[in-house]
Amino acid sequence: MLTLFNSLRFNPMTIDNKVLALLAIPPPPTVPAEFNLGCIPLAAAILTMLADTIINRKYAYDAMLKIDWTVILMFMGLFIWLGGFQNTCFPYIVFNKLRPYMNLYKFEGVLLFTVFVLIGSNIFSNVPLVILIVHRIDELCGDEVCSGPLGGLLLAWISTVAGNFTLIGSVANLIVAEKARSSADYRLTFWRYLKFGVISTLVTIFVPLPVVYFLGRVA
Repeated sequence: MLTLFNSLRFNPMTIDNKVLALLAIPPPPTVPAEFNLGCIPLAAAILTMLADTIINRKYAYDAMLKIDWTVILMFMGLFIWLGGFQNTCFPYIVFNKLRPYMNLYKFEGVLLFTVFVLIGSNIFSNVPLVILIVHRIDELCGDEVCSGPLGGLLLAWISTVAGNFTLIGSVANLIVAEKARSSADYRLTFWRYLKFGVISTLVTIFVPLPVVYFLGRVA
């Protein structure tokens, strides 16, 4: 391995390349390894930077300089807050109060569920809301046993589009607004966004909703 690094004419003993090489080494077979979803993107990033270092003769430090660390810190803070908010049990109290009325086999139940996800996505942001309620979707079938992907399909569709309702409805909106301010010197305010977000979101949710519902029932 050292010969390979030397043949590429750069110093393999720099700190960033040494760290990447060490992190890329898998644990020995005798060490039990558990499946960890959070480690998958981390491992992929490490291996990608290591491959870029070897093939393109670039230091990993150059790639890490391009990372937007403020976005990463925002996501970290978001999910730390989400974990604490779950411990308050407030989301489950609200969900349990509305659950008898959100029967996905009835028109009014689907309508209430749509409004609930739309409002919730713009209070907590769409990704945290999905994390909070996704494991309770099977309870929204009244006295019948839930079958098929109806609940998950409706939640996926509504929460994805609902994030466009307001500027704070999706983290992606905030990232774009920040990039517009820093790169193009354009300030996208909450009210300026709202003029376009409300109408486009309501049309995009409710017009295709019967089709999404039908696909969920027949699947």
